[in-house]
Amino acid sequence: MRECAVTSDGPGLRERSKARRRRLILHTALRLFAEHGYERTTIADIAEAAEVAPRTVTGYFPSKLDFVIEWPAAIERRLIELHQEEPALEFIELVDRWWHDLRDNADREEAALTRAMALANPGVVAMAEAEVSQRTPGTEFKFEGAGRDDLFGAAGRAAIRGVNHMFLRGVAEGRMTDELHADLLDLIRTIADRTNVGHGALKLDP
Repeated sequence: MRECAVTSDGPGLRERSKARRRRLILHTALRLFAEHGYERTTIADIAEAAEVAPRTVTGYFPSKLDFVIEWPAAIERRLIELHQEEPALEFIELVDRWWHDLRDNADREEAALTRAMALANPGVVAMAEAEVSQRTPGTEFKFEGAGRDDLFGAAGRAAIRGVNHMFLRGVAEGRMTDELHADLLDLIRTIADRTNVGHGALKLDP
């Protein structure tokens, strides 16, 4: 009986151990990028600081860019999942549900480290967003209202992404409150109503 229990629990323990190691490596890399710069930090530096072998680092994260896109890719995947669970969900309701999900489940340390890394390496952020757009499947939200080339609609989508960026910043900095959440959501509602754009505004442009 005891042997069966150990065998049954084994994979779960191994998976948890792997998850902890992966998180340690990720957080170590983000911290080093923030402190020393993305370009100056090597895989060997990350391995040494995390006290693992370089091949262990690349086993979890094949390239340095994979560290940078981890947070934005994860939150975009969650947005897509919520949209696919209820495709008919109204745009504002989708944003509200997504935001609450992020506030409830986000790894706040990872969010804070990602923001610190982004502030120290602004040039890497645009590259990471483009990579997320290319790697993340299912991001073809329809663009509502006028055509995508319409400048007024494009301004609306850019404004909504800006508000969303401020929300994510608030989460990363531990400054998000229910009141601010509601105020930012109202701002997105106003922009969406005025410019007649919706789900497509949340897609990262390649």
